[in-house]
Amino acid sequence: MSPGGSPGVTTAAVALGLTWPSPVIVAECDPSGGALLVGLLGGHVPASQGLMQYAIEAGRRPHAAAEILATQLVSLDDGGTVLALPGLTDPRQASGIATAWPAVATALAAQPADVIADCGRLDSGAAQPLAVLSGARTVAIVLRPTLRQVWAAHSRVEMLAQLGGRDRLVLLLTGPGTHSVREVAHALDIPVAAVLPDDSRTAALLSDGLGRRRSLTNGSLLRAAKTAGLKLRGHVAAMTQPAEVGAAR
Repeated sequence: MSPGGSPGVTTAAVALGLTWPSPVIVAECDPSGGALLVGLLGGHVPASQGLMQYAIEAGRRPHAAAEILATQLVSLDDGGTVLALPGLTDPRQASGIATAWPAVATALAAQPADVIADCGRLDSGAAQPLAVLSGARTVAIVLRPTLRQVWAAHSRVEMLAQLGGRDRLVLLLTGPGTHSVREVAHALDIPVAAVLPDDSRTAALLSDGLGRRRSLTNGSLLRAAKTAGLKLRGHVAAMTQPAEVGAAR
């Protein structure tokens, strides 16, 4: 998620998904709308497939929510190990699925793959995917290392800490800024898991479908995303390990 200001949450989520070290699902849970259908997928997938259709079908058959989700996924790679759940096509749909977020979170957790959920900007509205955020093992706050973004992140850190604890929070810095990694981490008191470079060519392909997909492997963004994915997965593993007896005393 982001504190606002469009730091590239969706681009980061897709980059991480395409380079993730194991089967993964990139789920567009941004209530303001998804970008995959008209971006990387270039309009080649029906707009009826995705989060909204899942919410409708799951509402009709709640006992089969996890199985229904699988029918709404599309492949982002040739091997079918990187799947995506396209998001809303109209921000006005957000209020219609507000009560469906707990079912979405449960269905995502039941999938036989890791899940990268793009939750967009965290606000205080009722349509926010709070159930998805509260159920996440790790929450990455994506932001540029600027004073404005760090300032906006403070309140979001407090909101996320109330949802599920502060220890699971990490920072994912994108592009250039005015402050160092160390300064941002100190200001928010949260570790920086990784830094993604300002690779406008690759970002344009991931967000808007501009360019050729075969050129993806040449970009610095995907190379950095591969390393970032390993670090994020390591953070998840550390968070899920049982505490030692000595540490519990």
